[in-house]
Amino acid sequence: MGTETTSVPVTVTDALPLLRAGRLTGGDDLTGNRPAKHLIARRRTYFKQHTTAVLRGRLTGRPDEYHREMRRRITGARAAAAELWELVARRPAWRVLQSVQADGGALELDQLVIGPGGVFTMHTIFRPSHEVTAEAAWNEARRTQEILGRATRVPVTVTPVIVFVRTKEPRVVGSREGVEVLTTRELVPWLEDRRPVLTDRELEIVHLAARDRRTWAR
Repeated sequence: MGTETTSVPVTVTDALPLLRAGRLTGGDDLTGNRPAKHLIARRRTYFKQHTTAVLRGRLTGRPDEYHREMRRRITGARAAAAELWELVARRPAWRVLQSVQADGGALELDQLVIGPGGVFTMHTIFRPSHEVTAEAAWNEARRTQEILGRATRVPVTVTPVIVFVRTKEPRVVGSREGVEVLTTRELVPWLEDRRPVLTDRELEIVHLAARDRRTWAR
């Protein structure tokens, strides 16, 4: 595994000083999140607020654009989740959290992946109908790194990954420096090929913090 360093806290208690002691309750444990939970909730709320417009669009063959975009994003997040479950089934050291939110909903991660090869944020794109840039994915990873670093005192580097779903030739406009761009078919093999950068203890510390909803609420 990764190399032990003196900068890493010696105990879990040292590493997670901001989290309350004791086992997580069901409401605080993010491991039970369904894929696309945040998107499903947003789509449901939008439908309640715009029921007439959504139904009219269905009848006229001119779907409500926002409602349709939410459906596409949900499909993308679920497809990436299915691939990542295969990774966890083959390599149990890897952990995947679905639908992670922070900053009052300003930060929304389709998936957060934690394993020997590092920490990764997944930004899924399903059959893009517009130009895709790397900025959103990069900002998600940067903010995630800040939150996990503050919560764990472990020097974590978070890598942003844009995952294109049902797209043969993924294309990102503008700079993509520091951002990995993959298709769903490429995702798991790419993760499995990452060289180990986290020790077993570092991995567990980061996962303990990441799965706790209170980490993201601070």
